Amino acid sequence: VINLVKPIAFVKKLSVSLSLSPDLPEYAVGDEKRLMQILLNVAGNSVKFSKEGSIYVIASVAKVESLKDAWLPDFHPVSSDRHFYLQVQ
Repeated sequence: VINLVKPIAFVKKLSVSLSLSPDLPEYAVGDEKRLMQILLNVAGNSVKFSKEGSIYVIASVAKVESLKDAWLPDFHPVSSDRHFYLQVQ
């Protein structure tokens, strides 16, 4: 995704950077196409609607406690050694 938006950002004189937290696993199983679609949409909109400055994409393992949401009272994230929640900002 970063490589796809960088050329457009370069034309607009925007810097784009990626930070991967060291706690991220090297491999993960999930819906790769859906994740790429979402990230491309968010990063693309960041480039599209930014006039100046920088765009940072930060990926890390989310802490289970940080996932609780008052708007989603039925969502109960589960902590596990074999699963993790990906947080992208």
